[in-house]
Amino acid sequence: MQYPDYNAYRRRILNDAILPDGFQTAVVPLEFIPREIPEAGKQSMNLALIRLSEPASSFAGVFTRNAFPGWPVVLGRKMLNVPGIQGVLVNNKVANVGAEDGMAASEHLSELTSKLFGDSAPYIPSSTGVIGWSLPLEAMESALPDLKGNLQSDSLLPFAEAIMTTDAWPKIRSGKCGEGLITATAKGAGMVEPDMATMLAFFLTDVSVPRDAARAILPDVVDESFNRISIDGETSTSDSVLLLSSGVKPYPGDEAFRLSLMETAEALSEDVVRNGEGTAHVFRVTVSGAEDRQTGVNLARSIVNAPLTKTAVRGNDPNVGRILQAFGSACGRAGVTIHRDRLSLDIGGRRVYSKGTFHLNSQEEAALSAYFRGKELPLPSKKWPMHEERVDIELHLGSGNASASVTGSDLSEEYVKINADYRT
Repeated sequence: MQYPDYNAYRRRILNDAILPDGFQTAVVPLEFIPREIPEAGKQSMNLALIRLSEPASSFAGVFTRNAFPGWPVVLGRKMLNVPGIQGVLVNNKVANVGAEDGMAASEHLSELTSKLFGDSAPYIPSSTGVIGWSLPLEAMESALPDLKGNLQSDSLLPFAEAIMTTDAWPKIRSGKCGEGLITATAKGAGMVEPDMATMLAFFLTDVSVPRDAARAILPDVVDESFNRISIDGETSTSDSVLLLSSGVKPYPGDEAFRLSLMETAEALSEDVVRNGEGTAHVFRVTVSGAEDRQTGVNLARSIVNAPLTKTAVRGNDPNVGRILQAFGSACGRAGVTIHRDRLSLDIGGRRVYSKGTFHLNSQEEAALSAYFRGKELPLPSKKWPMHEERVDIELHLGSGNASASVTGSDLSEEYVKINADYRT
């Protein structure tokens, strides 16, 4: 899909942002001075709320396997055991990781939000931003009451915009599910190679998916979507994917729900890569003919994360040796045997290697370079994605019947600049 200007993208995202029945959102901005670095001066933060009209007994969550998680992740895992939840309270700018009394701060904000709205069920807290800073509780407490007057049930877009950090644009996808709807948003642009999710993602549905079904289906969907992307090979301490059901529409059954959730998650996860810090190209590596799916995932991920592959794609350079060296290195480390006479490599549907030989000449290289350029996004990033194109790379091993794909981004000078200057 092409988006020639911001308005074209906004029309699509507004159409996708319609809230399912039974949900409200609210957003309020605030300012604070970080306790750890007061000389940094005033900082901006947003509080963003998802509230269900009635407490939801059907909800599910998948959290990061990073062994140094943020306090909201620790609390969120515990809250999966409660009978029901009222919604989610999100803040950006401060991740609440490694902060003194961070767990108590998250618990306090959850309790205060329930009390503010007179709710009997709790809110799951979620935080993203700088690691090591403490939540500015006093400023957040003062801002919380304004959420009550800002509740609306029309659009998820204000919420999606409020949870952004280094994201260049908000990301929202939706899909029909029986008589109901699944609407989802995610934030994340760096520190993204999820080991379950992508920083923060929220799926809202009005179909009455049973709690057990939600908790069985969501991890599988996450594994096939968010666990198959990488921007920089880093797994965040805050990764969380939450699924909430208001339960006001009939449930179409497990398979229909799984399909709709998967389609939404796959589109949203690729949006995250396209909006990656300093991303000029999205590229997908598919490894087919593998002995098993996990081998395919591991080999595809190794190519996606290889710096020389990423920089070659960034430079529109058809240096296919970068791809095969990364592939061969990963096979060597994993003990995967390569049968050269069976191995093939295609880029954009063009066969560049097969039967043990490269098939390259000046004409082919010019065509490949033009193919890369046609998939390129401008840097610095505009405030919307100009298109949804990607580079497709496929390796066929000829060793089995399994296949897997991983989607990643190139590596640009813009990525280095963003992260070198992230706090300073």
